[in-house]
Amino acid sequence: MDDFAQWIGKKEANVAVDDVDVEADVETDQSSGGLLAVGIIAAAGAAAIALGASGDAPEIGLKIQSFFADPGAALEAVVETVQSMGPIGYLYFGGVYTVAEILAIPAIPLTASAGYLFGVRDGTAVVLVSATIAAAVSFLIGRTFLRTYVEKLLESYPDFKKIDKAIGEEGFKLMLLLRLSPIFPFALSNYLYGVTSIRFWPFLLGTLLGFTPGTIAYVFTGEIGKSLTLDSATAEPWYVYAGALALLSGFIKIVSDVATGIIEKVQDDEDDDAV
Repeated sequence: MDDFAQWIGKKEANVAVDDVDVEADVETDQSSGGLLAVGIIAAAGAAAIALGASGDAPEIGLKIQSFFADPGAALEAVVETVQSMGPIGYLYFGGVYTVAEILAIPAIPLTASAGYLFGVRDGTAVVLVSATIAAAVSFLIGRTFLRTYVEKLLESYPDFKKIDKAIGEEGFKLMLLLRLSPIFPFALSNYLYGVTSIRFWPFLLGTLLGFTPGTIAYVFTGEIGKSLTLDSATAEPWYVYAGALALLSGFIKIVSDVATGIIEKVQDDEDDDAV
């Protein structure tokens, strides 16, 4: 975290623009600056909610310290807290999820917990909204404040660099495929996409739609767990859930494999062009 904070303090003012479309890129950077401000405010608000801003300053400080000391345990405690909060639990859960994604803390347990807490429909909605907000904030931070740092980090991901040109040309279509494919980790890739040539809105829309199938699957596992562990008169027999999950997982596997194949072909084409 110290390195992360150090690089936040070293904001890079100049953002690279394409030579062929300077004016359009300048307008995009200006609008991204406004979006960045909104995103940071949203992230700060989410953090305040997630860490219990209703307490006094020393209490909030202790919560922040405990969150970073053991993020896993802190996220597990969120589930217990949300259950006792009623409708405001949606906001609390969404705030924690957003902060976890921005900090690149694995949020898969939280995604499954959303199904346990809210059901498939509401759980999927709160996860998608939270993950999309986190992706937007991380993308804009990577494009501005941490651009130099992320560009150095990108050197460790040669496969990612190969698709930079293609992602600038294809935009939304390739971003959708990248989100459907598990090639790159979600939270970290949000920062990496910030230094590629893709524009903000195609990135955001591709992220939202591409992240949906996997989110539904993970959230559904949470609802299955609740139905099978609690004595519910409305619960279906276990084999109904098992069959539904198998069908959903199979569909996602097929879509993911197709998306991965297309991306690998794009990478191979980029290698051929470079030769």
